[in-house]
Amino acid sequence: MNQSIKIAMISTGEEVLHGDINDTNASWLSRNCFEQGFPLHRRVTVGDSLDDLAVELTRCSLVSDVVVVNGGLGPTTDDLTSQAMAAAMDVELELNTDWLAELKARFERDGREMPKSNIKQAMLPTGAEILDNPIGSACGFVAVLNDSVFFFTPGVPSEFKMMFDEQILPRLKAMAPNNAARDVQRLYTYGLSEAVLNDSFDALSLPDGFEIGYRSALPFIEVKLFSPRSAEQVPDVIDELREKLGEHIVGDGKPMLNHVGELLAKREITVALAEQFTGGWLANAMQSEYECQQHFIQGWVLSERAQVDDAEQYPLAAAIAMASAARENAGTSVALACGKNIEGKVSIALSTLEGDWGIRVSSRKAMTQDDYRHYLSTLMLDLLRRWLEKKSMFPVIASLNLLEEQHISG
Repeated sequence: MNQSIKIAMISTGEEVLHGDINDTNASWLSRNCFEQGFPLHRRVTVGDSLDDLAVELTRCSLVSDVVVVNGGLGPTTDDLTSQAMAAAMDVELELNTDWLAELKARFERDGREMPKSNIKQAMLPTGAEILDNPIGSACGFVAVLNDSVFFFTPGVPSEFKMMFDEQILPRLKAMAPNNAARDVQRLYTYGLSEAVLNDSFDALSLPDGFEIGYRSALPFIEVKLFSPRSAEQVPDVIDELREKLGEHIVGDGKPMLNHVGELLAKREITVALAEQFTGGWLANAMQSEYECQQHFIQGWVLSERAQVDDAEQYPLAAAIAMASAARENAGTSVALACGKNIEGKVSIALSTLEGDWGIRVSSRKAMTQDDYRHYLSTLMLDLLRRWLEKKSMFPVIASLNLLEEQHISG
């Protein structure tokens, strides 16, 4: 039987509150806790205000069993988390001599003298217990307020994740020994809207303890199947999801780029690129994944001002010709090309020894230039995936209008 623990997270910092940086720690914690069977019931962001922090710490202590507080443990004057917790607990800050000694030893090992400002990182609320931080200068700590257990963590993602996995998660499991962690299977899709995805699963009957979730991350939608650990029904249910999603699955258990990299390696396919409107977006993506990088031979980036033969009059034919020329010049198995943006219409093409394919599209909705580039570079990669998997080469994409298509046999 599941034991319910109400867990909240408080993210601190003006840069997080005002959107100067994305709160990746909060999304990471939400996902990990959910999969471990500890879903968050509350998530709050507070700026660098001592009073606001103290009030929110008190508020969370009254409605949560556990609170994870992230950020504000640094040596600067705007790092106020420890001071705010001391105020909420109505105790003083006291010097933790063990952590101060550890800090000084780390600086000495690096051949440096510890700045006086770092002493602040050893000042903790009276009664707090240290959480070790092996890779950073800010220790975490544990404190109790109104019977709620608080875990304080630094904002640096690598430090935060290590401390949660190694020190906080084991404590949560000890607090709820009968808690049931869950398995998760991931299918990455491209081309379907969330509404269509949701409707396609209407008639699906899930076993007890199973749940479907979605995560939209432009231009993909990740479909997640949550289930009890080692449930024997998982293969049948995931097969049913695969059947309903069909060729819109661009990654099964892994993101699209990793999947394409594996396909390129398996078939020993080399790739060249010629990008005009996408401006090197796809080349940059392929360089970020190991297998894709190994099979990406050469790329050309053309300005939108560059003149390509027949691009204005016959844009689709020009894109196909550009892909063919890129393949021949680089001596690769295949090449992908993206033409220029002509009044919102863009042509992309794939050239292979077996033939050439081209499509011309426009956006169904208003997009920023970067978003449109992202969509179209993904469409180029999807053409390559479809060819590698021997799928239909002219996909239906929810966010794009398919204006024209062409296939030239090799």
